[in-house]
Amino acid sequence: MQRHRAELALALITVLWAGTFVAIKSALTDIDPSVFVALRFGVALAVGLVIWRRSLASIDRQTFVRGSVLGLLFGSGFLLQTFGLTDTSASTSAFITGTMVAFVPVVQRITHGVSLRGTHAMSILMILGGLYLFTSPELLGIRLGDVQTLVSAVIWAVYLVFIDAWTSEVRDDTDKQNAFVVLQFAVTVLIALVSMTIIGLTRHEPMRLDWTAPVLVAVLYCSIFASVIPTFVQTRFQQYTHPVRAGIIYAMEPLAASAIAVMIGAETLTMRQMLGGGVLICAIVVPDLIAIRRGE
Repeated sequence: MQRHRAELALALITVLWAGTFVAIKSALTDIDPSVFVALRFGVALAVGLVIWRRSLASIDRQTFVRGSVLGLLFGSGFLLQTFGLTDTSASTSAFITGTMVAFVPVVQRITHGVSLRGTHAMSILMILGGLYLFTSPELLGIRLGDVQTLVSAVIWAVYLVFIDAWTSEVRDDTDKQNAFVVLQFAVTVLIALVSMTIIGLTRHEPMRLDWTAPVLVAVLYCSIFASVIPTFVQTRFQQYTHPVRAGIIYAMEPLAASAIAVMIGAETLTMRQMLGGGVLICAIVVPDLIAIRRGE
């Protein structure tokens, strides 16, 4: 039962993440990617310091090192994904980000010697097929943004494996879990500032930042609803399920994003998308049905 509650929580934050692709894509016409990431996680860090300031006293050497490594992976993934969105479509970015589920078992095999379960392998294949059908990435060809997003997907896979391992070790210490969240935000801000500095030194024009409505909405939504809340939930609850299973849930982002758009009347679904959505849902449900049938 605890695993199912944890997976429900991960599914809910996936819905929150689903709104970021279009929001960020529309904002990037008025703000540079590095500046956006710095603002997004700067706000998230400020909120985190207010909420979890007492948890900072629990930071020891190991917590600091592990939180910093998670932050390096976390921040690099977000920065590359944001840069990628300047040169690819939101749907293609969502598809490529979803492929991280295929890299998780590879990372687990390399870092922990864990073999891939048969049901997980089936789910991964179904997820990749469903995402391809749903997002139609082949229509726009391959761009630099696609490559950047693919690298971010590999980084996310490494992140999922290590956050699962390290938060499991502090399962009963909520202060250390909260400290992990704050450290991730802090390191991400530093990475974004370093990126801003490098870009500022290598090009002959100022960093772009216009305080338009799309920028304000994207920064506030992404910092609170797509950073503070999801990172807290992921750090607290992902440990109760398998990392591959978590990756499969996160790969539902494109489906969740389109479902929201359909509900508010912003778009309609094609038959191909409905088929892809059906395959994605089956990738979540079928392994559970098999496990129930086997009595697992």
